[in-house]
Amino acid sequence: MCGISGIVGPGASTAAVDAMVEVQHHRGPDENGVWADPDSPVVLGHNRLRIIDLSATGRQPMASPDEQLWLVFNGEIYNYRELKAELSGYRWASTSDSEVIIAAYEKWGDACVDRFVGMFAFAIWDRRRQRLFCARDRMGVKPFVYAWHQGRFHFASEVKGLLAAGVPAEPDLGTWACYLVHSYTDHDDRTFFREVRSLPAAHTLVVEGGKATQRCYWNLPALAEDVELIENPAAIERFQALFDESLRLRLRSDVPLGVNLTGGLDSSALMVAADRQLADRGHIETFTALYGDPRYDEADYAADVPHRTEWRRNLKVLDAETAWELIPTAVWHQEAPFGAVATLGYHQLLQHAKERGITVLLEGQGVDELLAGYGYFRYPFYLDLLERGAWATFREEAAAAGDSEAEALAKARQVQRREAINVYQDGTSHLRPECASPDVRALAGPVPQFVAPFRDHLRNWLWRDFSRTKLPRVLRMNDHLSMAASRELRVPYLDHRLVEFAFRLPATARIAKGERKHLLRAATRDTLPDSIRVTPKRAVVTPQREWFQGPLRSRIEDLIASRSFRERGLFDAAEVARGFDEFCAGKVNNAFWVWQWINTELWFQKFQNEVKPA
Repeated sequence: MCGISGIVGPGASTAAVDAMVEVQHHRGPDENGVWADPDSPVVLGHNRLRIIDLSATGRQPMASPDEQLWLVFNGEIYNYRELKAELSGYRWASTSDSEVIIAAYEKWGDACVDRFVGMFAFAIWDRRRQRLFCARDRMGVKPFVYAWHQGRFHFASEVKGLLAAGVPAEPDLGTWACYLVHSYTDHDDRTFFREVRSLPAAHTLVVEGGKATQRCYWNLPALAEDVELIENPAAIERFQALFDESLRLRLRSDVPLGVNLTGGLDSSALMVAADRQLADRGHIETFTALYGDPRYDEADYAADVPHRTEWRRNLKVLDAETAWELIPTAVWHQEAPFGAVATLGYHQLLQHAKERGITVLLEGQGVDELLAGYGYFRYPFYLDLLERGAWATFREEAAAAGDSEAEALAKARQVQRREAINVYQDGTSHLRPECASPDVRALAGPVPQFVAPFRDHLRNWLWRDFSRTKLPRVLRMNDHLSMAASRELRVPYLDHRLVEFAFRLPATARIAKGERKHLLRAATRDTLPDSIRVTPKRAVVTPQREWFQGPLRSRIEDLIASRSFRERGLFDAAEVARGFDEFCAGKVNNAFWVWQWINTELWFQKFQNEVKPA
């Protein structure tokens, strides 16, 4: 896990890349490296966090034996040992997974990415062909941002790396408008900075002759077009086998590892599987974020997870005052809007992991987007049933989910008309577009519409969350918060082979008798207690609303009354004041739009008021 950076083009400067490396130090504090091509205007930079091959032979930028290929790489190639066996004859200089990328590129060219199982963002300067080959992993776990500035191509792991090289920190007001009015982020290649783009997941990018060309190398809808008619227990066995293999590869590490454990179904299932595979390790460190409120804390749930190895439980409590103090630091590291109190809790938790000396942590991300974990997924499921004429099943499923037939029909019709169902996970509205200024509302335009590549509505909604809305946002936030503490997060549920299988599953593997994530619940029947296995997903997991209405209220009032907030031009100050009064009076429950005001103002203070041109 590392930070990468570089500049290609006339005037590429070692000093500029030095600055990029310095500002990304947190991503790789163990070793820094900069290499400049003596014959071409190319400079590459790297920040190293040692995970595999801790010796100096794993340092980067890394060269091929003939020094014609130079690599900077962020992430992990989990199947590097298997690939090494296929690449016999290569003159290995290290035992790192990084060198496997160079060898694979030499043998298979741009198609090398098809062979990798992992999370990665890398760039290879090919001196023979005078081209820069860049790639990002299939899920977009690792970031790759870039900008053309003054005729040069700049790339980095984080936007601040580009800013350090002189790319201006100008806001992309269209992106901000879409966030403030529709709440969308990370749904396309635009970032919150005008000149900066993000390389899409599952894409390569080639810079050659002063031009950049992108190519998608993994097309999930095409690979999962046909539903695989597989029933339990065969589906459970296949899912478990794929997950166990994914986890086996992701336990490869030359440094200590632990597990982020919430006590929910996804992380608990992960913990049980890790416990089984790590039985010879002696102990496992687990990490749980708490908020000092029994309505939201999950320590008791986490304690119910059965285990054979010794656990060393790490419980870290976040309070309201500490959360407020953490926001400016989180804004700097996130570079884009993030998820408020939950993200702040993880920032603190991962700092604690650093203090404990745990470098790698496993995370249970991705199940909700694969197996329909959120409540709103039942609406496209209803429509699929209705379009098949399965009225009896529709009525049974609606009743099991607690929906009246009329309510279920109304929601299904909204899905059919492709109307936005703008509710949060708990069913409350998370939008307050009238608080944005008229100019911002006009700039936002209509609600973004996304491609629907599948024949059924449920998988189209899953695809939307998986590729355009929820998961890209969460993966970006998780990368930046873990790297802020120089920690590596691994996500075993997002192995591409497991994802392909999950998207081919029939709807009944996801939703059955009102139970979402049905396959995972069935798969853990013998390994998890019912207190975890059948408990519905908790829609609200932090006391954000209570904190904003209580201990943090005066700070929020000061912020929205400040001159900079009122004169920013992004909000209607009168509507904001009215909305906050209603919120504090308990007339509305969702705190997301209040957080939008805080997050936006502090981002502009940080990146517009404090960041100076390089």
